[in-house]
Amino acid sequence: MIRITAVSLTVFFFLAACAQESSKETVANAADTALWAKYNAEGWKNHGCELISDAEVETLFAFDGKAATLNARTLPNQAFCLRTWNKPDWKERETNNEKEGASWFNPQNRIVVQCFDYTSEEHAKLQIESLRRDRRTTYEEDVPGIGDDGLWSTSTVTLLVRKGQFVVNITLEISDIPHENLEKAKLAAVLALKKM
Repeated sequence: MIRITAVSLTVFFFLAACAQESSKETVANAADTALWAKYNAEGWKNHGCELISDAEVETLFAFDGKAATLNARTLPNQAFCLRTWNKPDWKERETNNEKEGASWFNPQNRIVVQCFDYTSEEHAKLQIESLRRDRRTTYEEDVPGIGDDGLWSTSTVTLLVRKGQFVVNITLEISDIPHENLEKAKLAAVLALKKM
């Protein structure tokens, strides 16, 4: 009887803890949603690192930020965030880079998230259309299925995604093969667009 009561109490406390965590998460999500609505209305300037958080970057790219020396930098009065972190083999890369005549390999990963507010959907559409027409050799690939419109540049490892009046720019360097960065850049864009 005592054993059944102890098990029942353990289950009860576990369920209560789960409910409390779920309640905290709901409150946090509601607060985040309200904050993101405010940024959409007032602009994302000085909030670029909130488009994709440190935790989201760590989860998306499956690394420990503290161990990999994750850091973030912003630019004042812009919706801009640069994050860098060490590659798992960064020491070997740096050693190789010091050898004379060796190919250079970046020892760090990098993601830049930037948001441009064109004040109207029509202006944002015109901007994307202009890049597609006038800079097609740079933005050579259309990226359907994310936001309202999207373009990819392998040479600059940059994904542009339009949503309404906003254009989100994701520059991503995690793979040494530039085009391989596109798939993760799309996942990063989806995270940012959920907040817009």
